Amino acid sequence: MTGIGPTRSYGDWRQSRSIGLGGMDTRQTVMVVSSVLVPLFAFAFAGPAPGLTAAVPAAAVLLLAVTRRGGVLVLDLAIARLRWQRAHWRAETAYRGHVLTELPRAWDLPGLLAPLRLLQVDDPGRGPVGVVWNQATGRMSATVLLSPAGALLNDLSTIDAQVASWGNLLASLADDESVCHAAVTIELVPEAGTRLADHVAARVAPDAPRLAKDVLGRLVAAAPRGASRVRARLTLTVDPARGGRRPRSAADAAAEAVRALGGLSISAAGADVLRRATPADLVRIVRTAFDPAAEAAPDSAWNLDWSDSGPLTAEEHLDRYEHDGAHSVSWVLLAAPRQRVAHDVLFPLLRPGRFPRRVTIMYRTLSREEAGAVLEREANVAAAREIARRKSRRDPTAREAADRARAVRAARQEARGAGLVQFTLHVTATVTDPADLEEARSEVERAAGDSRLKLRVARGGQAAAFAAGLPVGVFPPDA
Repeated sequence: MTGIGPTRSYGDWRQSRSIGLGGMDTRQTVMVVSSVLVPLFAFAFAGPAPGLTAAVPAAAVLLLAVTRRGGVLVLDLAIARLRWQRAHWRAETAYRGHVLTELPRAWDLPGLLAPLRLLQVDDPGRGPVGVVWNQATGRMSATVLLSPAGALLNDLSTIDAQVASWGNLLASLADDESVCHAAVTIELVPEAGTRLADHVAARVAPDAPRLAKDVLGRLVAAAPRGASRVRARLTLTVDPARGGRRPRSAADAAAEAVRALGGLSISAAGADVLRRATPADLVRIVRTAFDPAAEAAPDSAWNLDWSDSGPLTAEEHLDRYEHDGAHSVSWVLLAAPRQRVAHDVLFPLLRPGRFPRRVTIMYRTLSREEAGAVLEREANVAAAREIARRKSRRDPTAREAADRARAVRAARQEARGAGLVQFTLHVTATVTDPADLEEARSEVERAAGDSRLKLRVARGGQAAAFAAGLPVGVFPPDA
């Protein structure tokens, strides 16, 4: 059933920009100006030979600063490649767990997951809650397991209310100084199309009316043969030391994370809360991410410790991640839709496919003071770009005009009480046969295009992007 009336659209997000020449940011501008001035000064003060010598590396720097590949500066791609190559030479991209490690093990998981430790908080009346403690930063992450109700059968007024409730939830995070960031993850695990038929067949009474049996049979026959288990969760990461509070122990800090998680009004945003993730839930999620074959293990087999949740082997390549016989490719958001979109814009990306997929949207909440300062700076940068354009007598492009309008509009909305969050998106596809990698890539990139998103493969950062989708509080921009 659908509502009657115009469909509401959403937008006005924009990428943060610093001031620079033309469409360049501050870093690019400094590099371009330096690449021009250094050879000129060398030629003027040292002679033609030193000037020509300096011109060669200056030209290389100039090309790196202005050339893009796949929407990414070649300079950033080169830096990522050099960092990955350095880590590879130092054997930091390969992990072999539980093989030659002395006990007790200090670091149980690979890479960014190494400092993590799993704690248990007993919540009165609700049972144990698992909290992941990052011993390097002191941050605590707690997770709530959700059951997304979906919006296909909702009327437009209900959808608008749910979207508004989600916006209010994000805005409320700014009122808690201890909250660092939040992540919402949707996991799609393909299944055989016989699950629905088996489920119905096991529940049909032998003496049921013939008409009822015929109706159920037709519904099963008309249902899609491809199916997928959908799992949703929200992970909240807090820093208990922020906001003037100093917990006396790790247990007190973990309890602070559970308190912050319990204060979120999630149900109003259209998702039913199943429960807060227990230590066993977190172990199972992390373990099955590294070893998809473990999905078939019975519930009785999940009496594992945190040290057993990681992979036995893992190796990061430039554009993929191998772990326990599986192969994953991860993407990060390069550009959000430039136009306003409807509430169902992400449906193509969240539609079941042939391969397991994990989609994570990460939000970094900004305090009221920080949000005002950021938006004021962005508005000033947009105004400075407009002044520079006028002085150069250059006609404005449509993108520049739209970007400036969004910057000014966002500053006005924040001044009226609206909140501000920074967000990004990570997608991970996993296959068990390396020959399926290319097809999995095409499937995700095609779905992202239908969702009007522009993704890029996390070259040189596959392990970090993979970890960002786990309920452990890894936030790559802070890593």
